[in-house]
Amino acid sequence: MSALGWVSFGRAEADAVQTLIGALSASEARDELGLGAIRDGFSDLLFPGTSTIQTRLRYFLFLPQLFRRLDLNKGDRQAALRRAEADFIARMQGQPQADTKLLIGAEAGVRLKRMPSAVYWTGLGVWGVRRPALARVGIGQTLDRMARGEDCWSDAPKIDEDDDRGFALTGEEAEWIADRCVALRPGGTLLGHLMPKARDLAAITELEAVPSTPDLPAAIRRQLNHALAFADTMHGASLLYNLMLSKHFSASDAEGDYRESLEVWHAAARSPLATTAEDLIAPLMEDRGLVGFTPNILTFRFINDWIAVMADPFSQEAQALIARREVQMKGVSRARLRFSPQDYVWSGNSGGQKMAFRWPLVRRYLDDMAAAA
Repeated sequence: MSALGWVSFGRAEADAVQTLIGALSASEARDELGLGAIRDGFSDLLFPGTSTIQTRLRYFLFLPQLFRRLDLNKGDRQAALRRAEADFIARMQGQPQADTKLLIGAEAGVRLKRMPSAVYWTGLGVWGVRRPALARVGIGQTLDRMARGEDCWSDAPKIDEDDDRGFALTGEEAEWIADRCVALRPGGTLLGHLMPKARDLAAITELEAVPSTPDLPAAIRRQLNHALAFADTMHGASLLYNLMLSKHFSASDAEGDYRESLEVWHAAARSPLATTAEDLIAPLMEDRGLVGFTPNILTFRFINDWIAVMADPFSQEAQALIARREVQMKGVSRARLRFSPQDYVWSGNSGGQKMAFRWPLVRRYLDDMAAAA
């Protein structure tokens, strides 16, 4: 059984950990081979302020307005915020004609453990919806500062009390959000490039098609091409790991599927960027300070070793590498390839999907922008 622990330096750090815990249940968050830090680094480089547990774009407007309407002069401020968010969920559910798809808490209601404010808190800071001076301040401290009269929020378009659009953006709101995304970083980001062009990107459903979009700045295209090359290169390792698990646990249907997928991957041309780990993730290394990425020498060694054997992914050498990496990441007692098949029921998928760098969420955000009226 695994556990996650941290040293609590303050409310901001605690909020960040709660967001992390929520993200661990998302399929893209599975990190069986210890590649999550690089995946998340590229995700933050390309799409800052996003996370896999966000759902709809208009939360970036609903939440600051909800905070501003709180009565913070009496009682428990955190409890007041929770009641306000529970009321928001109920109000949205009471609008049958509104667009409420992917409403956070639609099923749990007042029992919801992680309210929308926690899900979006980091993004609200990164996007500058919260004042820049409070970008890394936690929810509790922000409520305290608001109670003392400090204006903690940027000037966003107001949503009327009787608004019945749900998550459907107005044109003014979409323009404001686009401006926020464009200004995220001086050198620009892929998110900032795409959001103002959402109406022209309806046909772009796969992240792999984005490098061919017109007017994509060369620096951003380079970041994306390296991210895609990393995802493709290491997808073979994930497929091999799942093939080995399916054989170990005698899952014949899964074994056939993973063998076929690995054969397809093996037959495809590899990116010329896949020479060494350092070359493969070069843009991330150059901008690691922007996203807080810390290189890990053992992960680099694993990537380089995989590049050396991936020409024959079915070889004993490749399989031995995967088995060693799992033990290195989890220890002998938690490595699935060492579990007794009689004592463990394998789910059939252990991080076998190709890394998407939060693209499904960003694609949904682009749809919200394109539908604005």
